[in-house]
Amino acid sequence: MKLLKILRIVAIVVLLLVLILSIVGKIYGGRLVKWGIEKAGSSALKVPVTLDKASLSILGGSLGLTNLSIGNPPEYKNKQFLELKSGSITVSPASLLSGTIHIPEIKLNGIKVVLEQKDIRSNNIQDILKNISAGEEQPADKTKQASGKKLRIDYLELTDITVDVKLLPLPGKADTIPLKLPPIIMKDIGNDGKTTTAALVSKIIVAISKGIAEKGAGILPDDITKPLNGALKGLGNVGGQLLDQGKNLGTGVGNKVKDLGGALQGIVKPKKE
Repeated sequence: MKLLKILRIVAIVVLLLVLILSIVGKIYGGRLVKWGIEKAGSSALKVPVTLDKASLSILGGSLGLTNLSIGNPPEYKNKQFLELKSGSITVSPASLLSGTIHIPEIKLNGIKVVLEQKDIRSNNIQDILKNISAGEEQPADKTKQASGKKLRIDYLELTDITVDVKLLPLPGKADTIPLKLPPIIMKDIGNDGKTTTAALVSKIIVAISKGIAEKGAGILPDDITKPLNGALKGLGNVGGQLLDQGKNLGTGVGNKVKDLGGALQGIVKPKKE
């Protein structure tokens, strides 16, 4: 009888812990993920990155993203460079407490990109790619690197990608060319144990940029495609590393949470004030 009573108490305690974990994850987990994505994205791209909402289910191992926006460098007319309607991410719950978060699947749907030409030699994507290159080439801070969460993604899919190419205004010519990119698929990202949230954001931007360069060949003017291809080539090893970790790039890009809060927050370590 005594043993049965103890087992009942243990079962009740476990159930309460599960409920508390679920509630805490729902209230605070999404906020931490939102903060982490905005912090990492802004750091990697050197432009503002905002996210309206992140919905995290710890027990269900899922994360939903709503209305993610990546801003343009300040010298451009259009405020936004990229907007994402929604995203769904499946996560292995046990991995949230480990050094590497295992993500079986990421699906990002409804991506709108504005490629804006600044002059005949440069455009916004070119400038953002330069920011990625500069950030990746800086000497690594071993302290920050050791404390940050790494990501391992089995499958990443980008669908419904539209691009508005804003050209320099010329009399008698259209100043916007629309492009529709085929789905972009990447697999086995982060198997080397080095991929962070910031690096993942960079990989996605590089893949979309390659898709625009390929889809725009023969459609866009040379003063758009040449600087864009030059910026991609200028990434050198950086670009290769970013894309080599995402094998099987799909059509159009080459055969293309010690506690819950600490684990999530560890994705990107906040700077000390």
